[in-house]
Amino acid sequence: IVLLKSVVLVVVIAAALLGVQYWYSDRIALYAMHGRLVTREEAPQLHGVIDRLCAAADMPKPRVAISRMDLPNAFATGRNADHAVVCVTTGLQRRLEPAELEGVLAHELSHVAHRDVAVITIASFLGVIAGLIVRFAFYSQLFGGRNRDQNTAVAI
Repeated sequence: IVLLKSVVLVVVIAAALLGVQYWYSDRIALYAMHGRLVTREEAPQLHGVIDRLCAAADMPKPRVAISRMDLPNAFATGRNADHAVVCVTTGLQRRLEPAELEGVLAHELSHVAHRDVAVITIASFLGVIAGLIVRFAFYSQLFGGRNRDQNTAVAI
């Protein structure tokens, strides 16, 4: 019964953490990448490309952010289109031609359109729970672990 209570506690904690991840994924990702939301005046080319791509895909425009990192990277986050953010690093902007950057942004917008953050968060919950249950079972010695009352030390 102790194992059952422990498993329930772990499931509740994991669900709470994944709920926080789901609701605040946009803020968490921007914080982790040191991203900052930018206005149209601060990044007119980036906003222009995203405006064109959103119009072509008939989707709402996500917020736009820039991360002042030299690492070439871009990502989209947010649980739905209303909370979506597309972030591009300065390293990526510096390295890519405009047409290449447009391709990367189109890819990131496809993540927003398909709600990939929500899908991955929900799918990861199942994996986390399965992993935690296996770990608890292992540490509880449900897989044929030795009895703690027996002395199993080997004399040399």
